[in-house]
Amino acid sequence: MSFLLGSPADAKRFTLQFDIDGMQRKVLVYAPDQPASGTTPLAIVYHGRGDDSVAFANAVKLHQDWPDVIVAYPRGETIDTTPPMRGWQYKAGTYDDRDLKLTDQLLAELGERYQTAPEHTFAAGFSNGGHFVFLLNAQRNAQFAAFAAIGALQPEYASDAPPKPFMYLFGRREDPKYQGDWAKTVEALSRHNLSEQRATDYLDCCKLLAPKAGGAPLVFGVYNAGHIWPAGGNQWLREFFGLGVVSKADDR
Repeated sequence: MSFLLGSPADAKRFTLQFDIDGMQRKVLVYAPDQPASGTTPLAIVYHGRGDDSVAFANAVKLHQDWPDVIVAYPRGETIDTTPPMRGWQYKAGTYDDRDLKLTDQLLAELGERYQTAPEHTFAAGFSNGGHFVFLLNAQRNAQFAAFAAIGALQPEYASDAPPKPFMYLFGRREDPKYQGDWAKTVEALSRHNLSEQRATDYLDCCKLLAPKAGGAPLVFGVYNAGHIWPAGGNQWLREFFGLGVVSKADDR
């Protein structure tokens, strides 16, 4: 693992490099200039297929809207597409689990550098990165407090992992052929999270399904755009991860 500093004018920005089975992997990290005493929250955000961590970070800017949190943007590697594009594994075992291994090493490294903890560690992803978040929920459930997937579909999602707070967002102007799978994904998540049937309003974007005994909150909604990161996405993630549903779930 190696460490590359950002420019002196942007000291809190740096890049971590990891060797994953001979493949060099990079993660762009933004950390608070002066982390708070005690546990520092960590959000790992996965870009979509064909994107790059730097371009994605510059577009999303979650680190600017949530400056007191460590925000890490891993870079995906080439997946089996035509033409080849960067992305993430869909299932456990594909690509020798290189992306799960990268996440494991990233969590370990940031845990050594800062006081991070699973109960304050969050995963979010867009499109193909959102698909990977579903996989993290199933395969690395204990390492995260909550998950968020945007612009992704998992209509057949099922896992033996414990329910965790989950936010699921989809663009209203996505291709209409995907809208049915969006609804089925909500249904699959509600089954997994042991959700009540009655939904209540949450923020200005979503509905909240409270959990039954042993479950976890599920927030879902559609936003007025197509296949892009929502304009209000950072505010919603910050509220969901940092202030609202997750902390209330911890208090149950």
